[in-house]
Amino acid sequence: MLTEQQLTEREKGLGGSDAPIVAGLSSWKQPLQLYYEKTGQVDFGDVEGEHIDFGNLLEEVIAQEAARRLEVKVRRVNRTRRHKEFPFMVANIDRDVAGQPWIMECKNAGFKSAEWGPEGSDEVPESYLIQCTHYLAVTGAELCKLAALFSGNHLRIYNIPRDPGLIDSLIAIEAAFWDCVKEGVPPDLDYEHPTTGQLLSKLYPGTTGEIIELPEPALHWHQVASQSAELEKQYKTAKEVAQNHLRALMGEASIALLPDGSGYTRKEIKRKGYTVAPASYMDFRYTKRPKGVEK
Repeated sequence: MLTEQQLTEREKGLGGSDAPIVAGLSSWKQPLQLYYEKTGQVDFGDVEGEHIDFGNLLEEVIAQEAARRLEVKVRRVNRTRRHKEFPFMVANIDRDVAGQPWIMECKNAGFKSAEWGPEGSDEVPESYLIQCTHYLAVTGAELCKLAALFSGNHLRIYNIPRDPGLIDSLIAIEAAFWDCVKEGVPPDLDYEHPTTGQLLSKLYPGTTGEIIELPEPALHWHQVASQSAELEKQYKTAKEVAQNHLRALMGEASIALLPDGSGYTRKEIKRKGYTVAPASYMDFRYTKRPKGVEK
């Protein structure tokens, strides 16, 4: 968990958690938002949620268990490190490893099998790989031990070795971003990023009463939005019609199987009454493997 001083120091440069954002690998934040945070132009408030709180609480547990398994001693680092050649790169690592050219990063992580390889490998989500690479660049360490806790009860330790080529590429990306910060030139808005709608709402919270003329490209996006809305309406109607056919064929059955073994299920869902009267509705959904059906 970072101290107030460390948080202040991090605002003067790019930390490990900033690296995936700058590289365009974060689903939580895009470079433009980070730019506004670093320049202090927009106050986005406290964006840390429960997952961050629990990550901080579990950090010591993860570190100590990883140290026990590796048969090493680790120590907390309460100072901010800076890259000697590129001082805008800063690092607040989770743990130093005594007597080893390693550092340790602790994660309370979600598990998606496609993103994680076998324990001991370097097959981790790209955002974690870039964060560890940033720390290796700043500290000069040869290896980052990434200790990841899954579901609160399964710990794996991954090895992220120093990769000079990747480090050079990351430094170039971070340097270009930091030039934007220094020169006051915002990076481009990522229109496809999942946070873009929220970011635009924050940047433009009100109206001025002004009337403006939109440029020619706006007509294209208006047509795309209109056509998409119409297609959405058509597909929603088509979905409802198809489901009506299936529900009529299913009748009052609990499970209705398709020829490929998948099927539909029906069950009554009851809701308790709070500020509204008690009610129930019929849950109808498709599932590849209906429960209660033998293969």
